[in-house]
Amino acid sequence: MDTVDGCFTARKLSAERLPGISLRRHYRALKRLPAGTGPEPYCLADGWLFTRWLEGEVLPDLAPLTEVTSLLYYLHRQPCFGWRISLIPLLEYYWQVSSPQRRTLGWLRELKRLKRLKEPCPLRLAPLHMDVHAGNLVRQGEKLGLIDWEYAGDGDIALELAAVQAANAIDSETLLRLYAGQASLSLEALRRQVARWQPWIALLMASWYECRWQQTGEQNFITLADDAWRALRATKHQERVLWAQ
Repeated sequence: MDTVDGCFTARKLSAERLPGISLRRHYRALKRLPAGTGPEPYCLADGWLFTRWLEGEVLPDLAPLTEVTSLLYYLHRQPCFGWRISLIPLLEYYWQVSSPQRRTLGWLRELKRLKRLKEPCPLRLAPLHMDVHAGNLVRQGEKLGLIDWEYAGDGDIALELAAVQAANAIDSETLLRLYAGQASLSLEALRRQVARWQPWIALLMASWYECRWQQTGEQNFITLADDAWRALRATKHQERVLWAQ
């Protein structure tokens, strides 16, 4: 919305209370970011979050991987936000609110299996965005910024990279090679850690699509969910190969 003080966006507190996600945390994350990395928070009042419009062009396609990797590494070098991302509460929530007709024994088994395994110990703890894709990237001249920080929190850098791989049609090996080079990490260690997170991200995406279908009834979410279940089966095969090595 345009005002005499500039252009703002307004986000209302959702009636859907996702575990670990709130406007207050969203506001706090934006307050901690360096200028230009995300929208500047203006105020949080009466269940509304107001932020200044992040100037630039929202990208219809993903930026070159060299730029995306540099943006991620820059974000990951910032001070932590102060709260950890936990996937189990989200996975349990999506299971509970999904359509009973879509809940399968395989889904329940995978959820229980991951709960037994527990989340991988972080390779490197850092502030994460957790929703990096073309529609959330903003071109600002030679810089990139990010919008939609509601899922942000502290977590493993490999979790973020696994999420970027899953959400975008990219050369995953190039992403890891570029990131490992900038972060002075062993490429093999990073590759193995990302592989540990892939079943978690695959189940998270499938569960989210199932939840969205139950909420909206839009058929495209069923298609996306079915694709995500196939991706999950592929990651489980890769996981077996990883542990056999």
